[in-house]
Amino acid sequence: MVLTILLIGSLTLHASRERLEQGMSLVADERQHYRAFWAAQSALQWGLTLSWPETPGCQQDRQQGWESCLQKVDDERMLLKGRATAGDLALWRWVAQEGARLRPLPHGWIDYCPLATAQGCL
Repeated sequence: MVLTILLIGSLTLHASRERLEQGMSLVADERQHYRAFWAAQSALQWGLTLSWPETPGCQQDRQQGWESCLQKVDDERMLLKGRATAGDLALWRWVAQEGARLRPLPHGWIDYCPLATAQGCL
């Protein structure tokens, strides 16, 4: 009887440890996603503060690990992309250029590339 109780207790502890390891893995993945999201958001905001040349392209802040890219879509709108250089997650925002500065357009924040082709998304 004692051996049976010890065996059941051991199996229960083993199952609990495996569930805990799975949960920790999920928490680590979610934490990494949040870090990538906020780094992309920071890169997007940083891109709004930059002075952009006439020909759009990409600018990097190597110290922070951010990259902001600007792409002209039509005469009125441009697409600003922000992402962490270490990650794949990127955020986009519709903007208008006023001189060398950018002005975010209302309701222009998006978390996917709105262009029809993947090649058009910097």
